[in-house]
Amino acid sequence: MAAGPRVAMFSPLPPLASGIADYCVELLPHLSSRFDLELFAEEGSRLDAPAEWGGVPILPWRAFAARRAERPFDAVIYQLGNNGDFHSGAYSTLLEVPGIVVLHEIVLHHMLREMTLAQGDAERYLEEIRYAAGKSGQLLARGSLETGTPLDAWRYPLFERAVDASLGLLVHSEGARRRVLASRPEAAVFRIPFPWTPPPPLPPRSEVLARLGLPADAFVISSFGFLTRSKRLDVALRAFATLARETPNAVFLAVGEISKDYDLPALVPADLSSRVRALGRVDLDTFHAAMAATDVAINLRYPSGGETSATLMRLLGLGRAVIVTEGGSFDEIPDDACAKVPPDESEGELLLEILRRLAKDEPLRRAMGENARRFVLAEHRIQQTADAYAQAVEALRAASHPARAVPPLAPYPPQEIGNDLIAAVAADLVDLGGGERDEEVLGELARELADLGWVERSR
Repeated sequence: MAAGPRVAMFSPLPPLASGIADYCVELLPHLSSRFDLELFAEEGSRLDAPAEWGGVPILPWRAFAARRAERPFDAVIYQLGNNGDFHSGAYSTLLEVPGIVVLHEIVLHHMLREMTLAQGDAERYLEEIRYAAGKSGQLLARGSLETGTPLDAWRYPLFERAVDASLGLLVHSEGARRRVLASRPEAAVFRIPFPWTPPPPLPPRSEVLARLGLPADAFVISSFGFLTRSKRLDVALRAFATLARETPNAVFLAVGEISKDYDLPALVPADLSSRVRALGRVDLDTFHAAMAATDVAINLRYPSGGETSATLMRLLGLGRAVIVTEGGSFDEIPDDACAKVPPDESEGELLLEILRRLAKDEPLRRAMGENARRFVLAEHRIQQTADAYAQAVEALRAASHPARAVPPLAPYPPQEIGNDLIAAVAADLVDLGGGERDEEVLGELARELADLGWVERSR
């Protein structure tokens, strides 16, 4: 049994197709040497852990209550991301047993939508909106359900209830820390390094290219991970299409699952289809090998949910030249370790110009990669992350009165969104020549507003 506090941790594990599952597996051996650790896995996770997972006991998440009753835990850590299939057990338990939340992204809206609307519980979804955004947000959400137009998840991230239930939070970026504190200034938020683990020895680049059926002189541009709309695959492929006609040996690899929102054949001109390879979701060894064979990686993300990209950290640690989106957690990467493009109307044009430059300048690619690797080795070694976990757990356990976020929001007054409407109606009335003496018109307006619930009827 490891020395240190007795800690329970909730997380998805492989074979679940979750980046947080992979994150947890890599971190487990390092945490097991610092805590007396038990892991409570989400449904669908592997429970017969191999030895390389650190010898940590793994149980189904529903076994937590019984284990806690047998012997209390000193701390509970919840790995929380934006997917109901992978985090519903952690989230449900957090609301009953406060603990330390590792908030992998500030947008939890999709997870909560899956846990409520997808289960036919619209009222619970509306209550989640009210909790985080008040009555005005709830009314907008009700309207969105009636029209079938989803709310903007990035405008309504819905992390507030999780923060309020926590005893403290761990985040991997300064941007995420600032965003949480903007809504919950009393929360105890620790920024910790995102972990990077050196991969096992990789095959020679020539071998990987041959395995993929690519020529030995290929100039390889790649995008990695679950390629959703926010990963900007359409923008990347448009830039590649132009570059490919100028650079005969350029090829594009899409490594990872591609969202059904994308019609890949429609994004690739027919004459270039043989130079774009979609590898799908691959095992971690193949993932690393494809990275090692890549000359330039495109890792765009907009809008951002406040997450730190594990894929990007792997690329930087391998010394790849990477192009990222300006803003969010990407701002915390030194400018000499990557190229950055703004998420505006210049995005595609600037991306193309950077690709052109990097295609012609191998020393520049090498320098970017060396700077990237130096940055990761200095600030993101997995041992540093495990140390930061231990320090945060100790600090929160030592607090005589654990810092809690503000109490849950009381119901907002129903007049909240009516104020703007009343002001607008009054302004229009004045523009039409109305005034305080037009009692009949004012009375009718007051009755209409009362019917909407925004003013009280006179008694």
